[in-house]
Amino acid sequence: MTIAVRHPPQSDVPRAVRADPVGGGAFLADPLSLPTDGETVIAAPVGEDLLLLAGVTDAMSRSVPVLLNGDPALSMTANVVTWVRKEAPPEACIGFVAVVPVKVAGRVRIRSIVMRRKGQPLRYTLVRRALPLMGLMNIVAVDAESEFPKVADGVAQALVSGRSDPKRVAAALSMLTAAARADGFVEVMGALDTGEILLQGWSSELPLDRSRLIVSHEGLTSGDFAAAKVVRDDLGERGYGFVGVLNTGEATVDLERLQRLFFRGPQGWRTLEIYDRRVRLAPIDVPAHIRDVLPRAAAEAETLALLQKMGARYDGRDTVSSLKEPVRIGMDAVLDLAKGGILVSGWMLDPEQAVREVILHAGKQSARIDGTWTRLARPDVTAAFQHDPAFGHSIDPHRHDHGFLAFVPGLAPGSEDPVYFEIVTGEDTSAFYPLKPVRASSRRALDRIVAALDPRSAATGMAIETHIGPMIQVFDHPKPRPVEQRDFGYDESASGLALALGGRRDGEEVLVTLSLLALDPAMHDIPIIVCVPMELYGKIAAEVQRLARFYGLGVRLVGAEGVQDACDALDAAAQATKVETLAFLSAGVMPRRSGWLPVLERAHRNRNGKALVSPTILFEDDSVCFAGTILDPRERRLVDSFLGYPCDVIRGAEPMEVMAGSSACCILSRAAFHDIGGFSQSYLSVREKSRDLSLKLKLAGTPSIWLPDIEMVAADGDPAEVGLSWQRLVQHVDRWSFDRRWSLLVANMRGAE
Repeated sequence: MTIAVRHPPQSDVPRAVRADPVGGGAFLADPLSLPTDGETVIAAPVGEDLLLLAGVTDAMSRSVPVLLNGDPALSMTANVVTWVRKEAPPEACIGFVAVVPVKVAGRVRIRSIVMRRKGQPLRYTLVRRALPLMGLMNIVAVDAESEFPKVADGVAQALVSGRSDPKRVAAALSMLTAAARADGFVEVMGALDTGEILLQGWSSELPLDRSRLIVSHEGLTSGDFAAAKVVRDDLGERGYGFVGVLNTGEATVDLERLQRLFFRGPQGWRTLEIYDRRVRLAPIDVPAHIRDVLPRAAAEAETLALLQKMGARYDGRDTVSSLKEPVRIGMDAVLDLAKGGILVSGWMLDPEQAVREVILHAGKQSARIDGTWTRLARPDVTAAFQHDPAFGHSIDPHRHDHGFLAFVPGLAPGSEDPVYFEIVTGEDTSAFYPLKPVRASSRRALDRIVAALDPRSAATGMAIETHIGPMIQVFDHPKPRPVEQRDFGYDESASGLALALGGRRDGEEVLVTLSLLALDPAMHDIPIIVCVPMELYGKIAAEVQRLARFYGLGVRLVGAEGVQDACDALDAAAQATKVETLAFLSAGVMPRRSGWLPVLERAHRNRNGKALVSPTILFEDDSVCFAGTILDPRERRLVDSFLGYPCDVIRGAEPMEVMAGSSACCILSRAAFHDIGGFSQSYLSVREKSRDLSLKLKLAGTPSIWLPDIEMVAADGDPAEVGLSWQRLVQHVDRWSFDRRWSLLVANMRGAE
């Protein structure tokens, strides 16, 4: 938007400087004066959408409708600041500055403005070229005299309110800087954990108790300041000490970039400078500092009560144990997730229901958790405190719901931000308990949380749906990556196919699988990539080298970081080769007969390389472990076909397209695997990881094929952990995560039914 009111060239504004009549700095002198005919006004545009007009009238309200150029389409509401003009005639006894939000588009020349006040509307004409803001305010300062601080305050507030515009903020800052006189220093500062700012220093005119400060840092921010007077023997008659709390609401102030503070004193605008040797307190040190100063502070009861409340905030100590009420708390785990969010797991003993709220604080962020946490049985807590004399007979020996689990998304504390519980027991009574978050960079940290849950408890289902599941969704487990490798006769330059063998924590399982593969003559021409966690890499390297030489295999041994399961190892293996086609095989899955891989490869080529092909996988008792994942036509959900059936039921079956194959043994395009980002890190088990991979490939144009005639043997679906209660919980968590992501899409998919 362009307004055709031109700023004068620099030569139009004389550079002479005169003293401000109210003693508040200096303005540029200007030969123009305020129009007093009641028919014309002077104007100063600020940015592209704000216009300041100044003139005189007989009466004016604080907010008036205005009309530009007599055009009804250019109507808006202006905020008006007025002053009483001394020795002026009645028709010109009021001076005004109108702040007009100019809502017009295009190049519009503003010639007139009508102010619709009560009684007769006033029409003003702009008869002069536009002035710079400081030129207009200089004219207003001469006319307003002692009332200019009020005018400057109103204009400054109008400039800093509304949308943040750099030109508007710069104009307000330049006006305040020119008008304000230095009146003291801020010597001590610090941000409280709740966001308020402690300021301590000295001044001669700073209003005590309640005042309004305008903060200059990276822009301008206003806030309420509650200050108490502090005795200072070093100041003499120059002023007095102060200590107070500044509240800027939702606005954040970076104390390192704080430049000065503006306020209105009895004699006009004043500024508090920031002492170059100021003391910057850490958040947990601010309450103790306030407590030290309070005995020397004098103010109204409300201000002192506020300072006392701030002095009772968290200062790094555990004060729950000192509560008069029988309340105790303990923590088992505090996990800080990289993508934001904190999971807390522990117990709180409160037999008399004295606790009103439990609030989790992380720096300036906070969230109440006692309304959403899941309570868990902790009979060990009951037993530990049942005979504690501090609790008397208040503990019910048959009630054990003292444990809790809660995930709070969005909380992202900085490295120096305090993290703690606030336990509210009364109207103004709080106790604090410090927490030590651990960055959850490994899924094993989640395993420990899940292992503590009872799969038979109804509370466990709530914990998964309310806390564990949402946490998994934002869990940022790092992608596995190869970090070391050794080649033993390995050469992939002449091959378009490589076998990736993924191992977990069992080195013997990897070596046995490699030995059985070596018995197949077809494997001697296939480059093999053996990928294991770094902790296994050095332990099996010599034996892998021996097997490669003895059987004449070409093997690349890869050590990878971030490997939690076989899928992670296969993902890292895919990053360690450039062949076009990969055969995935999890350690512990053995071929029933030789020649299996060429058959898979032919089936893959018959689909032009655009398919994930999996064989049948059997348990050791010849029951079906995997024979394709299909879509149940009635419940519209994925099911593993023939799971647990004798293998005879699928003998003679034809190859078919299925909804998902098995990553435990399959063949697929490396490029297709790479294009979808590989395996997802949002699951704890390989089963849902494998299904997720197949569905992502299907959406990208690579379907899954089940090849019944090729049979592999696995000890069980997840040999190391099947049957354990925590594994059932992991499956519950993964099922929740998978359904959250895929259930709606799967229900609308067409697949093998």
